[in-house]
Amino acid sequence: MATPSEILDAYRHISLEGANEADTRLKVINDILYDVLGWTHSDVHTEERVSEDGKTTWADYVLRTGMTAIVIEAKKVGVPFSEVPDARRANLHGKFVTGETGAAIIQARDYARKLSIPFACVTNGDKWIVFPATRVDQVAFSESSAIIFPSLKSVLDTDFAEFHDLFSRDAVIKGNLECELLGRVENQIEDRRLNRFFTTSFSKISRHSLFPLIEDAITTAFSEDIVTTSTDLLEKCYVRTPERIRFDSRIGLHIARRNNVTSRAAFRPLKTEQGINVSEIIAEAATRARPIAILVLGQVGAGKTTFLEFTRRVSSHDVFEVDNARPYPHWMRIDFKPFTRGESPITFILEQIKQLIAADPFLSSYDRCIQHAYKAEIDALFRGPLFLLANDEGERKRRVSDLLMTDYKATRPYVEKIIRYAAERVPVFVTIDNIDQVENEGDQAAVFADAMAFAQTTKINLICSMREATFVNNRTNPLFDAFDFDPIVIDPPNIQAVLSKRFFVARQLLEGKSGRFTAENGADVQVSSLSTVIDLVQTSVLGTELGNLIEVLATSDIRLALRMTREFLQSGWTASGKALRIYQTTGKYVMPQHEALRAIMLGNQQVYYEEFSVIGNPFDAKLAKTEAQLMRLYILSAITAFSANRSFRYLEGTEIQRCLRELGFGDNIALKVIEDLCKMRFLHTVSHTPPSLEASFIVSRLGGYIVRHFIGDMMFLENAMMDTFVSDRQTWDSLKGLTTAIYAERDTLKRMSLRKQRVLEFFIYIKKLYEPLKNDSVRRGLPKEWCLNPLEEIENEFQRRLTRVMSSAQRNYGSTDGTRARDGEA
Repeated sequence: MATPSEILDAYRHISLEGANEADTRLKVINDILYDVLGWTHSDVHTEERVSEDGKTTWADYVLRTGMTAIVIEAKKVGVPFSEVPDARRANLHGKFVTGETGAAIIQARDYARKLSIPFACVTNGDKWIVFPATRVDQVAFSESSAIIFPSLKSVLDTDFAEFHDLFSRDAVIKGNLECELLGRVENQIEDRRLNRFFTTSFSKISRHSLFPLIEDAITTAFSEDIVTTSTDLLEKCYVRTPERIRFDSRIGLHIARRNNVTSRAAFRPLKTEQGINVSEIIAEAATRARPIAILVLGQVGAGKTTFLEFTRRVSSHDVFEVDNARPYPHWMRIDFKPFTRGESPITFILEQIKQLIAADPFLSSYDRCIQHAYKAEIDALFRGPLFLLANDEGERKRRVSDLLMTDYKATRPYVEKIIRYAAERVPVFVTIDNIDQVENEGDQAAVFADAMAFAQTTKINLICSMREATFVNNRTNPLFDAFDFDPIVIDPPNIQAVLSKRFFVARQLLEGKSGRFTAENGADVQVSSLSTVIDLVQTSVLGTELGNLIEVLATSDIRLALRMTREFLQSGWTASGKALRIYQTTGKYVMPQHEALRAIMLGNQQVYYEEFSVIGNPFDAKLAKTEAQLMRLYILSAITAFSANRSFRYLEGTEIQRCLRELGFGDNIALKVIEDLCKMRFLHTVSHTPPSLEASFIVSRLGGYIVRHFIGDMMFLENAMMDTFVSDRQTWDSLKGLTTAIYAERDTLKRMSLRKQRVLEFFIYIKKLYEPLKNDSVRRGLPKEWCLNPLEEIENEFQRRLTRVMSSAQRNYGSTDGTRARDGEA
């Protein structure tokens, strides 16, 4: 490896000999590129062919990374660059672009433009001039500036730090070249997203929906709050069957498990053989020498609150039954949902318990509880400071009342004395729920600390409920070790079983009720029993493609599954009259999956915006850099390919980092993309920790479906393209024009044909945009899982789906008499 001093010596030697261009490149430029600047042989292309208008030339060097590329035009040592100004920077006009210097600059610029490369450099081995060659920001070439290093001594000695920080491989990957020459790294500076121009739906149809007839029942049955409002509905909705999918044969994906977060074995109540353990622990609490501490863990939406409510009100109902004759165990749930940042956690806890005390017939009774809780303190007062008033019954009551009111207003002393007294006689359970709603980690730690301190002071049994990720973020807190929690893990229940139970509840709520609605053909339709509508909906969801869609998109989040079901029933269903007629005639009806997908993707928006959707966009990494636009899909495709192997466990963040560095993408891009993939639920960290380059990752079932199914689905592509940047001008103009035509077209069949053409153009564009990632991965020898183009893999299936869509549209909306097809939706 040549050192800077050795390169300087070599340059002086070949200068004396009048070396040719080949010697200049071999003995100076190559050593600077490889040994000083850290470029690899995979990055550097020499004598690259440049063809245009029937003429062919060759560029001396092309340096390529995933983020950018640079043309270097090398001249021999003897070529004088006498026109170079004595300045660090100079604009590319005037004398600077004349003579030998200007000829080299123009030659390098033209090579770069023909190859669509943004930067160029010219050098005679001594002077180095770096400049922007192909701009997309409407700044003229003559108004652009070049950075000049006036001599090899400047490059390798006096200005070495600046040269290295501008032109080394690591610096270029970080975007230093763009920042210095363009003032920014981003190159997606125009507003080329369709949803910026088309903000309403192109559909002109009216949705004559049955939903208003069943809205109240669906809202009640599919509400997450149902578990805290009605014991009867809670018992009907509770599901004991856990999700058990380990392999999805449809997409050939092994569903890897995440690590356990506790060091000791945890109870799993949804497993039949362990279901009784928690109730037994609660029932035996009175006989234990020390209070119980339970830690309830589960992913977001797994049903932790539902489990706690079911335990209290169903499986352990008898334990907490109110008894007017004697003390009885108490269950106090502290819900941190209404907690606001800036509040004191202990103040919040005490105020909640104070309200629960007031609502409890035993704890709020002066005769049964309060006077006994304060007995020792009252007796001490009248033995001591208030001895002279001890026999004055009226004064005695007044003084006791003053004491109680003072403590009551202060809250803490009153609550602690009441709870401590109760806990000395019967088990008292305080459950701290929805700790995850406290977003700040410092506040979360304060919640734990205050709850545990209160529990130790009052000798109560403490139950804390939180996500595994929240526990992982706080498990180094010594309070967890000091309190010796028994861990309970809530496995997500089977989503279709949950939906089945909720439909059952909705059906019962509508039993015996009737209603009427206006069908899509204008007819007034009477429904004698609205429970029939629930039957119709249920047959469309349970055990169908639609049910599988909800299951996949929810990623085991029950709360999200319930919300998506409510939303698609409300807005993802068009032909209600037709649906009811078919169901009443045949006994079955399956709602179109594409309508449900559209409703779920759009949420409450007219067109797709990623920030408002439950489904992220794999086609745009939102980095404002075209070369990195498909980085989400690139990483997701690789880890999905790895997951097809049964022996695969996880992909380390350091391996993702290594592969992206090899391609020329910086760590900041790698981190941002994996953070987004985790946020969108396409990936999970194995250890439940926040995503980082040190973490390890597995693909979710949703992530697998994105790569193996959704990127070849017309409805998914149609929506995702609305929020995808289109860098190619010709493609952008075509997509925008087609979208305008779709909005203007009233004939359903013609509109469907335009939609097909538009989605096909978008698919082809994205496939082409992905090609450099695949080709560079192959050229650099990355593992085969990184060397795939998922759009190529799914293209045949995508074409078959488009054919089926058009055939369906023809059947439903085609006209045999030459008249315009009726307005509707395919």
